[in-house]
Amino acid sequence: MIKKRIMLFAMLISISTFGCNKKPTTQKYNSTELSQSLPITYNDACYVVNVNVPKEVVGWGDYVFVAKVEEELRTEYNNVRVNEKGDKTGKPYTFYRIKVIENLKGNLKLNDSIEYYKHGGVSYDGKSISLLEGDSLLEAGKYYILIAASDEDGRLGQGLPNSSIELNINNDDELSNSDVYQAYKDYVQNEIVFDRKRFRSTYDNS
Repeated sequence: MIKKRIMLFAMLISISTFGCNKKPTTQKYNSTELSQSLPITYNDACYVVNVNVPKEVVGWGDYVFVAKVEEELRTEYNNVRVNEKGDKTGKPYTFYRIKVIENLKGNLKLNDSIEYYKHGGVSYDGKSISLLEGDSLLEAGKYYILIAASDEDGRLGQGLPNSSIELNINNDDELSNSDVYQAYKDYVQNEIVFDRKRFRSTYDNS
């Protein structure tokens, strides 16, 4: 698998950037399958928190929760434009249907199918996969701890890399035996809170 890197300088990657297009271009892919054959472009960035320190990442997030990914829904492209080479490009966001199993921070609806998206996915031309440095796509059928942010319109999605941590479990009953799950419960209890404007998700059950 070919891996390339490009530099993207940004103080903060937030899902609020997705709101630039009211009617984004949409495609349907099986990104997990395509990732086995397509080259991957990793985007480096600068962040306002240390994304390698879990206590800072959970402190930045609005919600931290255990979820099972049920299905990849679509890829949407924001900021579609023609670049200097004359090629049409757009920033990909991959959407999933997930089920929230347990809340560690925040109060999302449990055991309902909700929509979640993350930065990255199949490129606009379909010839590569674009991801944040250190990130990966989600896979249907797997369990994750997700650290999410809510946009002003209530959308729920990824705000930073290192925000989707795969759990090595096969069903809900195995969750309490997961060392990763136990570690993130502790990170939430001892989070390093980042002061920023926050919004309530459409899926918030408070």
